[in-house]
Amino acid sequence: MTEHTSTPASAPEKHKAGAFDIRTVIAILLGIYGLVLVICSFALDPGTNPDTGASKSATDNLWVGIGLLVVAGVFVAWAKLKPIIVDESKIVHDDEPGVG
Repeated sequence: MTEHTSTPASAPEKHKAGAFDIRTVIAILLGIYGLVLVICSFALDPGTNPDTGASKSATDNLWVGIGLLVVAGVFVAWAKLKPIIVDESKIVHDDEPGVG
C-alpha cells in the first residue's frame, strides 16, 4: 500500500522573496555606484582644487568605491543567509470574494 502525499495545486506555499527583497535592490545599487567609483579612480583625472591649485587625489574615489563594494557584499550575504520568506496564504488577492 502506497500513500500519495502530494499537495493540492491551490495549497498556499512559502517561498523566498528573491530579487524583490529590498536588501538585494540596495546591494545592486551600492555595487553599481562602487564599481563606477573604482573605475573612475583609474580612468579619470581628478583635476586640481580651484581654491589652492593643489592636485586632487584619485585614491578617495578608490577607497569609497571599495567601501561601497564591501557594503554591497554584506547586503548580499545578509539576504542569502537570512532570506525573507513570503507566506502565500497571507496574501490577499483582488479576485477573492468579499475583498474591497
